[in-house]
Amino acid sequence: MKKSIFKILALVSILFIAFNLESCTMIYRTVVHGQADITDNEWQPNVTVEKGAEDFMFAVRKDTDLATFLDENLEGTNTNAFMVIKNDTIIYEKYFNEYNENSLLTSFSVAKSFVSALVGIAQEEGLLDENAPVTAYLPELLNQDKDFEKITVKHLLNMQSGIKFDEYPRINPFTGMARLYYGTNIRGKITNGMTIAEAPGRFNYRSIDTQVLGVILERVTKMPLQEYLSQKIWKPLGMKSDATWTVDSERNKMVKAFCCLNATAEDFAKFGRLYLNGGKYNGVQIVPEAWVAKTDSGKKIYAHNDYKNKWWTSSHYDVFDTEEEGRAYAKANNKDFLKARKLKSGKYVSHFQGDDYNALGILGQYVYVNPTENIVIVRLGDSWRDDKFYLSELIYTYVGNGRYKKMLKKEARSK
Repeated sequence: MKKSIFKILALVSILFIAFNLESCTMIYRTVVHGQADITDNEWQPNVTVEKGAEDFMFAVRKDTDLATFLDENLEGTNTNAFMVIKNDTIIYEKYFNEYNENSLLTSFSVAKSFVSALVGIAQEEGLLDENAPVTAYLPELLNQDKDFEKITVKHLLNMQSGIKFDEYPRINPFTGMARLYYGTNIRGKITNGMTIAEAPGRFNYRSIDTQVLGVILERVTKMPLQEYLSQKIWKPLGMKSDATWTVDSERNKMVKAFCCLNATAEDFAKFGRLYLNGGKYNGVQIVPEAWVAKTDSGKKIYAHNDYKNKWWTSSHYDVFDTEEEGRAYAKANNKDFLKARKLKSGKYVSHFQGDDYNALGILGQYVYVNPTENIVIVRLGDSWRDDKFYLSELIYTYVGNGRYKKMLKKEARSK
């Protein structure tokens, strides 16, 4: 009896010490490093996403008008890399702040879109079903709350899980995000540390949803997430460089599925190109066509809380003499007319929902896809700093939908 009590007390003590060691490390990381930063990939432990022997190369043909516009408007904006690809050709590529074409830049939540693609691949392989409850793959969650069986994989994909999680403020070491971002045992938090805040079905952006998907993928594929990404996407797409993916600790090596895939701007662009081509690369279906079709149009995503399968929609605008001209433009260019507003000049600014969509990360990380214009744009860097344009406005309206051409013509006329 005494031996049994001693063993129980010893086990409790070990667990208590382990928990506090993990908590101390998390608090230390939070205090020392503070708010998430684009240089965090330099100190955080990571694992390698290996590239293959093949290296796909984009054609290169500089667009001098676009370069004139972007060179002027990107300087001093905290941008580290900006790339525009049209018709499989790099028409603009520039790096700032001592970064270059070989730099591995962090993407933050852009990683979520890669995880979504892996879920689609795993489903095609018969390893999981997006309509199945998460408890089909993580049955231990039932020990925490029977209501976990009401949450499906699809709920996780669309940020509708209802899992209790504080996305903000990130710097507080006791919020859910800080524990996820700075903690050293993410896997344990998922399988033995989650609670439910509400019934599934309502959109509420929670990074924990993507991390649960990461643990599910790890479980069903029987391999670390970085190896599955390497095998299914990185090698088949002919990426130019190995990537790195931040993990919670050297000991546990759980990839931060919600965040922090680090790669070159060109390799992020290749992922955008994959979706632009319906999930195909060189005639081979990499991501299932039906899976890409769920998010291959911004208009489809717009009808789903502006967010679906880890992709965001975008809207843009143009200026016309009358509202009717804006409506006619929308109809002629396969865009949904959203609204119009009369300006002091008497002209009308019309807003549209096109087919363009994005993978997004905090501090202004973008992989933008525009099927209508056959354009992919990658922007990586720190928080946008510019008084002339919002970053989304620059990407969606001026570059993605070509409004910069009107600005250049206007400037030419004024000279």
